[in-house]
This record gives sequence, structure tokens and C-alpha cells, in this order.
Amino acid sequence: MSCSFRRILFPSDLSPLSPELLRQIREIGGTDLEEIHVAFVLEAFDEIPTDFPLPDVSLEPVAREAMGRLTAIARSFEPFPGRISAGVYRGRADHTLTSLAVSGNFDLVLLLSHARNLLGRLMVGSVSTSLMHLSPIPVLILKEPSRVESLKKSALLPLTGENALQPMILTQDIRKD
Repeated sequence: MSCSFRRILFPSDLSPLSPELLRQIREIGGTDLEEIHVAFVLEAFDEIPTDFPLPDVSLEPVAREAMGRLTAIARSFEPFPGRISAGVYRGRADHTLTSLAVSGNFDLVLLLSHARNLLGRLMVGSVSTSLMHLSPIPVLILKEPSRVESLKKSALLPLTGENALQPMILTQDIRKD
């Protein structure tokens, strides 16, 4: 089965991308890729009630700084034959990105996972988990290649007794049984 993605929405947390990750993203896009849109969602004050008195705070300087970092991330995709765009948005990240994916006619939302532990997900939340459930278009989650090996090692912890990875019933090849 071959997948063809012409327009990819790439939400960013403003972290720089490794060369290996950039290579993977280019492979996912393939030859049909026309656009990558790099997006950052500013979530300031969204959980505070609207009638709550807030100090006069301008988010413009924060948005400008974020746009500068997004531009650098977008430029790291070059050389790229298609269009590379970037935007800073305001709102709840999961809902804003879902709306952007639909209204922008994107074919894929491509996320990076930070592979946080349970406590980290509870404290910070998980945009990727929420997007998987909210998005009507495919969501692909990549892990930073430098984290993959350590995650594999932690998954191979020795298991004993009832927790051992021993199947109750196993067939090696269903065509031969």
C-alpha cells in the first residue's frame, strides 16, 4: 500500500530538528509533497475565565519570537521543491491544530513525540494523544531518532513469572498449521 501526502501540517514546539529526523520527514512526503506548513500554537491564558482580571499583557513579542524560531525550523527543510510555510496561532493546541488541518486541506498531521513518562503527560498534557482522537485526517507520530534506542532498551526490561513474554498459544506461521 502506498500513501501519498501532498500537504503536511507539521506542529512544532520550536525545538530544532535533527538531520535524521529531517531525512525521515522528507521520505514520508515523497515525490508528491507540495507543501509543509510548520505551525506553533500559543496557549497563553486559554484556561482562565474571560471575566477574570488579567494584567495588560501583549503576546505580540512572544508571537514574533516564536515566528522567528519557526522560520528557522522551516528553512531546515530546504532544499525542498514545494512550498514551506509557517504560522503562529493562538488557542488550545489540539483544537487549533485540528481546525487548521481541516480548513487548510492538509493530508497529514505529522507530530514529534517527546516520549514523556506518565507524570510528564499528566503535568504538560499530550497534544499528540488528543490530536489522534480529534483529527479527522491521518496523524503520524515520529520519535526523535536519538530517543529511539533508549526507548528500545527500556522496553526490554527482564520480565519474570506471570509477566514473562511467553504466549499461551503460539504459531510461527499460520500457513503451515
